[in-house]
Amino acid sequence: MTRTREPFSLANTDGFAPYLTIMIQDLHRGHVYIVDPDSRTRAACAGLLQSLGYDIREFENGRGFLDAIDSGEPGCVVLESTLGDMTGAEIQEHLSSLGSPITVVFVTRHGDVASAVASMRAGAAHYLVKPVREQQLLDIVNRAIRRSLDEAGRARARRAIVIHLASLTSREREVLAQLVEGAHYDRVSDELGITKRTVEAHRRRIMEKMGARSLPQLIDQLAQVGWLKLASGQHLHGR
Repeated sequence: MTRTREPFSLANTDGFAPYLTIMIQDLHRGHVYIVDPDSRTRAACAGLLQSLGYDIREFENGRGFLDAIDSGEPGCVVLESTLGDMTGAEIQEHLSSLGSPITVVFVTRHGDVASAVASMRAGAAHYLVKPVREQQLLDIVNRAIRRSLDEAGRARARRAIVIHLASLTSREREVLAQLVEGAHYDRVSDELGITKRTVEAHRRRIMEKMGARSLPQLIDQLAQVGWLKLASGQHLHGR
């Protein structure tokens, strides 16, 4: 006879036995942080997630968590909304202000609809009210880690674009601003007082420095870091 498993309460660890149905597919999983004032809750959650190979760190309060983490690294925080020193919402807001890729999963005893809606609007991956089923938590954390890894990758790409832009000379930036507006070599030559051959040489060096294979790819890179709006504003101001 098949027995139905009881929900994973994150409050009572008696008879704890984690599911093992999610396969480890990423070599770099990111960190999972558990922030909860209750030690039994932290231990139960850590035991479950460690079974999947996650690097687990536990904290009993918000300040200890914020002081210990590298906010630029990918990860997921399993967060109780009510802590001794600060609220879960305050931690979420702080991570957001830093542009951190760490995703937030609320697992709380004191949930309500208004708090859940506010948390999700602020970017939380999920909002769970205890008791929580083991498999549900595993699935949600797994998705949250993947989301964080994706965001961290996009952030690294944006930083690389900014570094590449900084390597351009002032003349190359002037040529770039003209090219992304769709100007032909004749117009760029007239505007900047240089030959068309020089314009082509600048364009070639710009593409090499930016690592772009085509003008559409270059424009996409610039859009990712907001350079197009900045350049457009400066151009209009100059006029």
